[in-house]
Amino acid sequence: MKNIAIFASGTGSNATKLIKHAQTLSHINPVCLITDNADAGIIEIANKLSFPIFIIEKGTKTKSVHEAEILKTLRQNHIEWIFLAGYMRILSANFLNEFYDQELKQCKVINIHPSMLPKHRGLNAYEHAFDSNEKESGISIHFVDAGMDTGKIIKQASFSKEAKDTIITFKARGLALEHILYPQVLSLLNKAIATNNYKDFA
Repeated sequence: MKNIAIFASGTGSNATKLIKHAQTLSHINPVCLITDNADAGIIEIANKLSFPIFIIEKGTKTKSVHEAEILKTLRQNHIEWIFLAGYMRILSANFLNEFYDQELKQCKVINIHPSMLPKHRGLNAYEHAFDSNEKESGISIHFVDAGMDTGKIIKQASFSKEAKDTIITFKARGLALEHILYPQVLSLLNKAIATNNYKDFA
């Protein structure tokens, strides 16, 4: 059984899907949710689900002090894996090194990104994809490294951009795919833990 934490900064639709799906898996224990935003919508959802949530705002703290507070909470809860679900801060290399696994050759931190990486890295990926001439976009789930959305890809799926799309309908179709894909990665990790075989995961 591996303890996981979920990080979110906003409404938390992906975080909610992860929490609910993780609770059905035999080798993953969803322990807590971390948010850096005291006004995040995920707080109300977590409370309704009776799921532990820690609000750790940055405020005027330095990045290193803020991350040290988060790491303290993670250590107290024996967290081994982190899933980022709309967490709007870039984690430092020092933070990521705390979760680096020599055997996997990866940091045990996973992120979801709304494009077919390596296309449209960084912020506003949906908008960049929508404004492009591409007929398809997609969702990528990847390991986090010190770069900007440059970590090894675990799973991707595409969806079409239709002629009648607005940015609203385009993003809605992408979000629906996010909600399918991210729980699938949790299931892949659960299988890897159960068999102690990460060949198809990492």
